[in-house]
Amino acid sequence: MITLKANFKISNYWIIAILFIIVKLCLHFFTSTNYELHRDEMLYFNMADHLSFGYATVPPVIGFLAFIIKNIFGYSVFGIHLIPALLGVASLFIIAKIVRELGGGILALIISSSAFLLSPGLLLFDTLFTTNVIEQFLWLLTTYFLFRMISQNKPELWILIGIFLGLAFLNKYSVLFYILGFFIAILFSSHRKLFNSRYFYYSMIIGIIIILPNLIWQYTHGWPVVYHMGELKRTQMVNMKTNYFFADIFTLNEAFTLIWITGLLSLLFLKNLKRNQYIGVSSLIIILLFLFSKGKGYYILGIIPFLFAAGGCTIEKYIKGKLSLVIYPVLLIILLYSMIALPYGLPLLSFDRLHNYTVKTHKFIIYPFYRWEDGKVHEISQVYADMTGWRELTGYVAKAYDRLSKEEQKKCTIYAERDYGNAGAIHFYGKEYNLPEAITFLESYVMWAPDTIPDGPFIYINSEIGDIRKLFNSVTKIGSVSNSCSRENGLLIFLCTDPAVNVQEVYRKKAIEEKKLYR
Repeated sequence: MITLKANFKISNYWIIAILFIIVKLCLHFFTSTNYELHRDEMLYFNMADHLSFGYATVPPVIGFLAFIIKNIFGYSVFGIHLIPALLGVASLFIIAKIVRELGGGILALIISSSAFLLSPGLLLFDTLFTTNVIEQFLWLLTTYFLFRMISQNKPELWILIGIFLGLAFLNKYSVLFYILGFFIAILFSSHRKLFNSRYFYYSMIIGIIIILPNLIWQYTHGWPVVYHMGELKRTQMVNMKTNYFFADIFTLNEAFTLIWITGLLSLLFLKNLKRNQYIGVSSLIIILLFLFSKGKGYYILGIIPFLFAAGGCTIEKYIKGKLSLVIYPVLLIILLYSMIALPYGLPLLSFDRLHNYTVKTHKFIIYPFYRWEDGKVHEISQVYADMTGWRELTGYVAKAYDRLSKEEQKKCTIYAERDYGNAGAIHFYGKEYNLPEAITFLESYVMWAPDTIPDGPFIYINSEIGDIRKLFNSVTKIGSVSNSCSRENGLLIFLCTDPAVNVQEVYRKKAIEEKKLYR
């Protein structure tokens, strides 16, 4: 134990917790700018310019956070990635609190913190500015306060829980699975009397007040979330299979999966944790809900950190004596295995080096996110494939834009054919070239698209030339993205001049048709 001035004491437990936090910060700080932004990050960052109580596929929290980031850091990749890193640090602190309140010691802390620190899926969450990292943090925070409320018999904590769940709803609608899981688990436990507390009803009122603006927005825009869920089911969930779900869960935590499974089983069956059994039951319900609804494996990551804490405490408590001769080598193997998988959770290596590393390790590592939304296994993580190629694309667009006179540039339209990643890249990386905003009819960009366009040149971005030749007499190919690691590999950029038809009218009609979806 270290004693500071004014009799402020820091136990060895918290010294170790702080060391894990420092390592966590360093991992993200020194890797946060190694790759380009992810396509979703660019979309969310663009929301800063379009503050609203809702967007086409997500609630408003991410947009308001983007507004704060933009006004503090500007167009900074490091600034954008600072928020998820800090949320990851906060999660580590909460895990340390949970371990302590479960009666765990230093070994339990090391096990649970290592599991959180080195799990590839959670590392990716804490690297990217997306709704996923916010969801994981809010689920953990809510579970911690549920745990405290029940273990300390403090029903007044319902108020905070209502606030957290309201914010979680404004971040991602999948929190409804979390709410349902915990509601059922508590309802059929001895703790159901807490539902009779006046604080529970206060929390419901507070939660409804928090989410009401978004519900009103959804209603006035024709419930975009319903359309979005239909599109997810049609294009992505249709490719999900039961074995994919469980394989993905394993790859997200690699060998540390054994730790959270230990935590889940201990919460379900150990007598000394019977008071907290509702957490194990709710976690199991949430897993089953996502499994049967054909959700993706990473959807459950919000419940994993608490299970890490429970698993660490169980191992520390029960693995003693001769069993320790077995568990310590096993823990070492788990740690080494996860260290090998580290480049798939953090952008540590260049894409060329990552490919070579994959060739050498593919026989004993199952990589996360190598199965893409199409249900097929590819040679690179879909997450990483969405974090490269954007600068090259923007460079070609700038090349086309520079061919125009000043007068032509004022009337130029940049159009990305149904790809929000391309539009987001022009918004973020195009600032360097003073490019105008790109238009696309996908995601929230449909709502942001102008009703009309000027009578001027057209820069067209698509994987094929399509029908653009019917609209312009002069269509010049400016370049093509050449990046085998990028999902945009082969993307074409055209400069279109000398209209063959009234392009403005064609666009006006298309804009009307596309915007009908959102009233």
